[in-house]
Amino acid sequence: MRKGIKGLLGLLIVMSILLSGCIVTTPVNQGQWVLKDYWQHYILSEHYYTYSYSLYPSYNCDNVKITVNCSTAPSYGFEVWIMTQTQFNNFVNFNSVSVVDHFTVYSGNYTFYSSAMSPGETYRVVIDNTDYGWVDTNWDGYDDYCRFDASVYFHIN
Repeated sequence: MRKGIKGLLGLLIVMSILLSGCIVTTPVNQGQWVLKDYWQHYILSEHYYTYSYSLYPSYNCDNVKITVNCSTAPSYGFEVWIMTQTQFNNFVNFNSVSVVDHFTVYSGNYTFYSSAMSPGETYRVVIDNTDYGWVDTNWDGYDDYCRFDASVYFHIN
């Protein structure tokens, strides 16, 4: 009886191994991250900002990733904003800050994800070291600059 059970179990194991290679699964499309803009070895003085090229997410863009590798930053940090083109124009012309998403950066490495961009809109990523957003500079007469590398990626399905 024991030999029969052992033989049956052995046969089941062998069949499982043989059949495991025959199972067909549909591959999952995990998409890819596509670089859209970057800053390399950028120094941004206190009271200044920089911005990306115009960004146009397409129908198959479901997420944006912003990486910031910061070697020098003010103690109070600086900001990364995602703005529509209209919000960006209002910021440039009237110092009015309205954003679809924002993050604060201190010294170190950061990766931010946002699904706030919609297809059909035009966007800008703004890196800000002014007093217009959520983080205020300290006005001590010393240039609290930041030094960083940053990249903007779209996730394309």
